[in-house]
Amino acid sequence: NAENFGIKPLPNLETRFIAANTLIGLKGERALTSPHAKALENKLGGNRERHFHATTRSQKLACKREDKRLREALATELKDIGMPADDADKVAAWDPYDQNASADFFDPGWMFGIGEGFDVVIGNPPYVEARNRLISDEQKTAYGNQVISDWGESLPRGSDLLIYFYARSSKFLSDSGNGCLITQNAWLNTDYGHKFQKFSLNKFSFVKIVDTSAKFFSDAKSQNINAIITFFTRKIVKNIECGIADAEMTVTNHRVITAKQIMKWGHILSMPEFYEEMLLKMSPNSHISDKISFGQGLNFPLHQLSNRDSDLPIIVKSAQFVSGSVDGKIRKALAHNRIEKIPALVMPRGVGQRHYCTFNSCRALSYSHVELYLPADLWNSEMHYCLWLYLNSSFVWLFREITGRKNLGGGLLKAEATDMKMLPIAFDFDFSTEAKTIFRHLKNREPLPIAEEIATEEHLLIDAIVAGYFGFREMEEKIRDALLEKVHFRMTRARS
Repeated sequence: NAENFGIKPLPNLETRFIAANTLIGLKGERALTSPHAKALENKLGGNRERHFHATTRSQKLACKREDKRLREALATELKDIGMPADDADKVAAWDPYDQNASADFFDPGWMFGIGEGFDVVIGNPPYVEARNRLISDEQKTAYGNQVISDWGESLPRGSDLLIYFYARSSKFLSDSGNGCLITQNAWLNTDYGHKFQKFSLNKFSFVKIVDTSAKFFSDAKSQNINAIITFFTRKIVKNIECGIADAEMTVTNHRVITAKQIMKWGHILSMPEFYEEMLLKMSPNSHISDKISFGQGLNFPLHQLSNRDSDLPIIVKSAQFVSGSVDGKIRKALAHNRIEKIPALVMPRGVGQRHYCTFNSCRALSYSHVELYLPADLWNSEMHYCLWLYLNSSFVWLFREITGRKNLGGGLLKAEATDMKMLPIAFDFDFSTEAKTIFRHLKNREPLPIAEEIATEEHLLIDAIVAGYFGFREMEEKIRDALLEKVHFRMTRARS
């Protein structure tokens, strides 16, 4: 002891480290109603405590033999008092001393003797998407059923695996415990993530979310991951602290958002406060219109575009302000249910260095673009031209930067049609004459990289018209600066 500075060596830790599937628990009720079962459980706990402090091999072996005997006796009793046989057999079969085995379930009570929850739960869930073949349909069903068992409510089946870790981890916390998971950030901006955000309300609370501006994973499989650090608790709180950490983990851009949101948390986190205020002022003046709707273009294997029988024009990759021509064709059979729904305006779903909205002059379909639809009587109307101009403004481009997913690698922004539904869109625009003039200037050229495009005479005029209509002329430069900052952020993170 003197040589070890008087510090007692660590005891036997075999039973304190286990490998288990934490997403799955036992099916039956945890409560024990039999005095005999409770007595056996107490003996089992005492035996493991003796093993923990055992100093000789013979003592340890004796404890292991006694553990096996007690587990088998407990399993028999549990079956007698009504526990599902499968659960009872799992309790009997689980050997805490076998360090080369893993359990297909996790129960803090049976495995650690903890019934009131952990003080700390930490983790780094695997980055596995819902559609990944690594997760079978049977596993998805089992994970979903466990969430229902834990919380009495289901999660979207299309949720990525990390969402189930959040739901399960929070269940393991004590009333005063704290959880921390490092995950990818996509769920802050996806539809399934938005549903999960609503799911969490009044069940558990996220208290802090730290986004990261640097890459922390360098291997090939993880190179496209943008990580966030999240802290959560069983206590119900209304607000979430947010920030952005750099490579040295210095956190800046501090702000506080309300957990109960109409918009997705990722959108609010990415949204400058001045922009949020502008949206709030604009929204009441945007009337509901059944004449304007958003959707997504056709999606199918690209090799079908080159089929000799193709006869319908389709925009595949061409970036234009006005679609006077197209870069592909598609067979009618592949688009039979969409021929009557030609988009009036088309925007890229994947945004790299260029933002733009295409006026669909050649009445083409689009390949997986974001589409805006208008009824036939509004094609080439004043509304059509005004919407085209509005969607080519820095204000809307910034909206797409804010609401798009930024974790796809290569700096690509994935801006979905569903997110455009949150943009105030239906106004009584009065600048059709100016829109048509700019239309004539832009119809014969392609959009430039964003930093160049927003400095052109045409774009500055677009911004001035839109800002003048909504009454925020003094904010034009601030909007363009924020747009450039967002683009720079995602492109820089992709290279770091």
